[in-house]
Amino acid sequence: MCICVKCGCFSCKNESSGNGAEKEDADFLDVMLAIFLPPVAIYKKQKRCTAKLWVNIFLTVSGYVPGSIHAAIFVTN
Repeated sequence: MCICVKCGCFSCKNESSGNGAEKEDADFLDVMLAIFLPPVAIYKKQKRCTAKLWVNIFLTVSGYVPGSIHAAIFVTN
Protein backbone atom coordinates (compact mmCIF):
# COMPACT_ATOMS: atom_id res chain seq x y z
CA MET A 1 0.00 0.00 0.00
CA CYS A 2 1.45 3.36 -1.01
CA ILE A 3 0.76 6.73 0.53
CA CYS A 4 0.82 9.81 -1.68
CA VAL A 5 3.50 12.30 -0.67
CA LYS A 6 1.47 15.28 -1.90
CA CYS A 7 -1.83 14.80 -0.07
CA GLY A 8 -1.41 11.72 2.17
CA CYS A 9 -4.12 9.62 0.49
CA PHE A 10 -3.61 5.96 -0.39
CA SER A 11 -4.24 6.32 -4.13
CA CYS A 12 -3.66 9.83 -5.35
CA LYS A 13 -5.88 10.90 -8.24
CA ASN A 14 -4.32 14.37 -8.25
CA GLU A 15 -1.19 13.31 -10.11
CA SER A 16 -0.67 14.80 -13.51
CA SER A 17 1.50 12.21 -15.21
CA GLY A 18 1.19 13.71 -18.66
CA ASN A 19 -0.07 11.54 -21.48
CA GLY A 20 0.61 8.19 -19.81
CA ALA A 21 3.53 7.28 -22.06
CA GLU A 22 5.67 6.36 -19.05
CA LYS A 23 3.15 3.67 -18.03
CA GLU A 24 3.05 2.24 -21.55
CA ASP A 25 6.85 2.11 -21.66
CA ALA A 26 6.93 0.27 -18.35
CA ASP A 27 4.36 -2.24 -19.59
CA PHE A 28 6.30 -2.74 -22.81
CA LEU A 29 9.51 -3.30 -20.84
CA ASP A 30 7.74 -5.77 -18.55
CA VAL A 31 6.40 -7.76 -21.51
CA MET A 32 9.82 -7.80 -23.19
CA LEU A 33 11.39 -9.04 -19.95
CA ALA A 34 8.66 -11.69 -19.70
CA ILE A 35 9.51 -12.94 -23.18
CA PHE A 36 13.31 -12.86 -22.97
CA LEU A 37 14.03 -13.23 -19.21
CA PRO A 38 10.90 -14.67 -17.58
CA PRO A 39 12.15 -15.02 -13.97
CA VAL A 40 13.50 -11.47 -14.00
CA ALA A 41 10.09 -10.15 -15.06
CA ILE A 42 8.37 -12.03 -12.23
CA TYR A 43 10.92 -10.80 -9.70
CA LYS A 44 10.60 -7.22 -10.95
CA LYS A 45 6.83 -7.37 -10.54
CA GLN A 46 6.81 -9.13 -7.13
CA LYS A 47 9.89 -7.38 -5.66
CA ARG A 48 10.66 -10.50 -3.59
CA CYS A 49 11.18 -14.23 -3.88
CA THR A 50 7.76 -15.92 -3.96
CA ALA A 51 6.30 -19.25 -5.00
CA LYS A 52 5.34 -17.76 -8.38
CA LEU A 53 8.99 -16.95 -9.00
CA TRP A 54 10.02 -20.55 -8.20
CA VAL A 55 7.27 -21.94 -10.42
CA ASN A 56 8.47 -19.68 -13.23
CA ILE A 57 12.09 -20.74 -12.74
CA PHE A 58 10.99 -24.40 -12.90
CA LEU A 59 8.94 -23.76 -16.06
CA THR A 60 11.80 -21.84 -17.69
CA VAL A 61 14.29 -24.61 -16.93
CA SER A 62 11.84 -27.28 -18.10
CA GLY A 63 11.16 -25.45 -21.32
CA TYR A 64 11.74 -21.85 -22.24
CA VAL A 65 8.32 -21.29 -23.85
CA PRO A 66 6.19 -22.33 -20.81
CA GLY A 67 8.20 -19.98 -18.59
CA SER A 68 7.73 -17.11 -21.03
CA ILE A 69 3.99 -17.74 -21.30
CA HIS A 70 3.63 -17.90 -17.51
CA ALA A 71 5.58 -14.68 -17.06
CA ALA A 72 3.68 -12.85 -19.81
CA ILE A 73 0.33 -13.83 -18.28
CA PHE A 74 1.49 -12.82 -14.82
CA VAL A 75 2.94 -9.47 -15.90
CA THR A 76 -0.10 -8.41 -17.93
CA ASN A 77 -2.53 -9.12 -15.06
